[in-house]
Amino acid sequence: MAELGPEELELFQYVAERQQVDGDELRQDPDRARTVDRLLELRLLKRSATRPGMLLAGLPEAAAAELLAPAEREIEQRRREIETTRQRLAAFQFAYEQAKFTSGSVGGGVQRLTDLDEVRAVITELADGATEEILTSQPGGARKDDVLKESLARTERVLARGVRMRTLYQHTAQFSTVTVEYVDHVSRLGAEIRTLGDGFMRMLAFDQTAAVIAMRDSDAGCMLLRDPSLVDFAIGAFERAWTSATPFPENYSQERVLAISEDMKLSIVRLLVQGLEDRAIARRMGMSLRTCQRHVSDIMDKLGARSRLHAGFLIHELGLDLGPGGPPGERTEI
Repeated sequence: MAELGPEELELFQYVAERQQVDGDELRQDPDRARTVDRLLELRLLKRSATRPGMLLAGLPEAAAAELLAPAEREIEQRRREIETTRQRLAAFQFAYEQAKFTSGSVGGGVQRLTDLDEVRAVITELADGATEEILTSQPGGARKDDVLKESLARTERVLARGVRMRTLYQHTAQFSTVTVEYVDHVSRLGAEIRTLGDGFMRMLAFDQTAAVIAMRDSDAGCMLLRDPSLVDFAIGAFERAWTSATPFPENYSQERVLAISEDMKLSIVRLLVQGLEDRAIARRMGMSLRTCQRHVSDIMDKLGARSRLHAGFLIHELGLDLGPGGPPGERTEI
C-alpha cells in the first residue's frame, strides 16, 4: 500500500475509463509494467476472463475486502482470545477480593452486605437519618414496579423533611410508564431527576458521610462505604455524571425524542468501539437485546459500515464526539 502513488492512480483511471486495455501494450514501458504488476497484486486490475491479455479495472471496495479479510479474521481471533483470558482470570480476581475481605485487610470504612433484607434495612436507616442531601444513581433502564413501590414511602419521608434528593436514571427509563409516573410524583415533592445514556454506577450517598455501591456480580449485595475518601470518590463520580445528564422531561416533543435517540446511539457507538458485544451493550444501556441490535444495525447502516472493524475506522474518520476517551472533533449525528 505504501507504494501506491500518482502513477498507480493515473494508470487505474486510464484503464477504468477504457473498460479494457491490452496488457502487453501497457507493459512496453518498463516503469509502467511495474505499476501494472502492483495494481494486479492489489486486485485493482484484473485479467479479462474472456479476452486473454486484456486488463480491466477491479472494484476498489471488493479489493479492500479481499485484502483485509485475513487481517479482520486475525483481529477477531485475537479478540476472542482476549475475552477467553479475561474470563479465565475472573475466578482468580474473585478469589483475590475474597481473600482481602477474609484477611481483614479492608478497614472498618468498608462493609460487605450480602443479604437483600439487610441492604434494605441499612438504606432505610441511612435515609431516615439524612438531614441535608441524598444522591442516587440507578442504571439499568426502567425501574421495576416493586422496587419503586418499596422505595416510595422512604422517598416521601425524606422529601417531607426538606432533604434535597437528586437521582440519575438512564435515558431508557423515560419510556417506562411506571417509572414516568413515579418520577412525576416525587418531582412534585421536590426531587430532582436527570437521565444519562451510560457511564455511571449504581450508588446511593447520604449527607457526604456514607455511600452504598453495587457489589460486583451480585444483584442483591452491596458495599457500604464510610471511609471519607471513598465516599468523596463515589460522590465525585455522581457529580460528573450529573453535570452531563439532562432533566427528566415533563412532556415530550419530537425534538426531545430525537435528541435522546442520538445520545443513546452515541453511547452505543462508544461501547462498540470498546469492543463490547450486543448483549453486554444492552445490559449497560438498560434496554432489551432486540432493541440494542436494532440500534446497532441502524448505526452500521448510517455509517455505511460492512463490519464492526470498519465501523470503528469510520467513526474515527468522521471525528464522532464520543465523550471521554473518544476521538476529537465536532459532534456528528449518526
